[in-house]
Amino acid sequence: MTVLIGERYRPALAESLAAQGLEAFWLPNDPALDKRLAGHADLSLFRAGRHIFAAEEIVPVIVSFLTNRGYTVSAVSGLGGTYPRDVPLCICATGDYTIYDPRTADARAVAAAGGIPVHVRQGYARCAAAIVDEQSIITADAGVSRAAKKAGMDVLDIAPAHIILEGYDTGFIGGASFLIDNNMYFTGTLDDHPDGERIVRFIAGHGKKPVFLTDRPIFDIGGAIPL
Repeated sequence: MTVLIGERYRPALAESLAAQGLEAFWLPNDPALDKRLAGHADLSLFRAGRHIFAAEEIVPVIVSFLTNRGYTVSAVSGLGGTYPRDVPLCICATGDYTIYDPRTADARAVAAAGGIPVHVRQGYARCAAAIVDEQSIITADAGVSRAAKKAGMDVLDIAPAHIILEGYDTGFIGGASFLIDNNMYFTGTLDDHPDGERIVRFIAGHGKKPVFLTDRPIFDIGGAIPL
């Protein structure tokens, strides 16, 4: 299994990803984004099946790798370093549902995702929600939680903060985890998170196993995109 993940996190995660049998394609920093968020996959890329939407600045680096593996790549222009110009691709698609802010999300990417639309007023929708399965998420965002529950999703509400993101007061659970089959990978441990045990129980209740990639406290990397 290959995952697209930010190059800036190679020192922290390369060894543990390899130990899990995961091949990493290391994404370059997107020069259009804020330096603190450049390299965050959930801002530079969105995958809808075999279709990848990518910030135009990084398309030349990834297009050959992806097309050789049967993916179609569409460039998205206009991404920038300030909100809301940095979030058009930050869409949370679980398979059955697509959670996004209609004011900021790229319309082509939303259409390609399909699924039941869940409208939120959170441009960082993918960052804010950790996907557990097609109907279930974990989030600390009250607005995302309300909208997802109203749509019929199973939601675990957790306390905000307690996730490290360099340069910011806190990061997001969606940016600190990613799902592959029945494994839910976390960048670090949940030992210092007040809802750590609840998170583990929730994902276990959905047939998922937690995998902690480092022994550091959980930190936001902008997630990873499995291929």
